Amino acid sequence: GDFFYIVEKGTIAFIADGNNVGNCSRGASFGELALLYDAPRAATCVAETDVELWKVDQMTFRHLLARQTKDQEASLQSLLSKVPLLKDMDRTLVSKFATILTTVKFSKNERIVNKGDVGDIFYIVNEGSVKVHDIGMGDSKFVDQILKEGDWFGERALMTGEPRAANVTAVTDCGCFAIDRETFEQTIGSLETILGHGSKKRFLKGVPLFANSSLREIEYDQLVTCLREEKYSRG
Repeated sequence: GDFFYIVEKGTIAFIADGNNVGNCSRGASFGELALLYDAPRAATCVAETDVELWKVDQMTFRHLLARQTKDQEASLQSLLSKVPLLKDMDRTLVSKFATILTTVKFSKNERIVNKGDVGDIFYIVNEGSVKVHDIGMGDSKFVDQILKEGDWFGERALMTGEPRAANVTAVTDCGCFAIDRETFEQTIGSLETILGHGSKKRFLKGVPLFANSSLREIEYDQLVTCLREEKYSRG
């Protein structure tokens, strides 16, 4: 295949092994796979009506695709650089981070994380908002939190290996970037080192004593530096 086609007018049928396997009309396109992979055409295209087409040659098509990909990566990197969790991360790492994220969509009121489940995914809110609720295990109770663009959740279970400590539900239709622990650590580095400070700060914000206070961000940062984690055996 030498060209990518966009249908301006008319209807085209796709024939493979003598069978009609589909059709397209105004606004649809075809022929990109052969251009991307230098492969033979997978089907014969037959005009069912008089048609008018726009066509793009292989070199131009690949150039446009590469430019689009570059623009999308630049846009994503710009967005990630505004995420408080990543603002101090080296730009090279942010670029690597952008290449390994997966975008997932959730509908309003859809449950994203179930309390008690094993956690293996870390999320960053890209658009919309989510509610973190029923936070805590046992007798510990914390204030519900609304997270918006640039906020993150799910890191605690990944760092500790413990079950999810809260439910997370989409407040609106929303989109999130998602990544699993193995991919994160193979590409970026230690999850605890990068996410630890931010995770502890949000933990403090969920404690009623602090949630109902007027502490500033810098004061939360100072509190985090004073924290020391200690573990106790049962009994």
